[in-house]
Amino acid sequence: MTARGFVFMDSPGYDPASVTGQIASGCNLIAFTTGRGSAFGAKPSPSIKIATNSEMYGRLTEDMDVNAGSILTEGKSVEDVGREIYELLLRVASGEQSKSEAQGLGDYEFVPWQIGAVM
Repeated sequence: MTARGFVFMDSPGYDPASVTGQIASGCNLIAFTTGRGSAFGAKPSPSIKIATNSEMYGRLTEDMDVNAGSILTEGKSVEDVGREIYELLLRVASGEQSKSEAQGLGDYEFVPWQIGAVM
């Protein structure tokens, strides 16, 4: 990284390789969206999991931090769910544990960049 503050990084689609690269580049908090319910942590950086649909969130409430599917299923506004995510990011950055951290997930997700196709 050459700049301070919020930085966007284009990275592979394979979750562990993508997040490993982000952490290696200096990322210290992961906002991880999932539609399938990936049980994912990212030590040493906390990983906040954002469920994209309420059906999956309902099956995995113990592992998902935010239900963004509530925009469709409960009529919440994008602004309200965005605020919920933002406030959670602030709390976790200030020391509150994400659900991944509370469960001890993240020891096996470190995957350095792979040469060749990543699926």
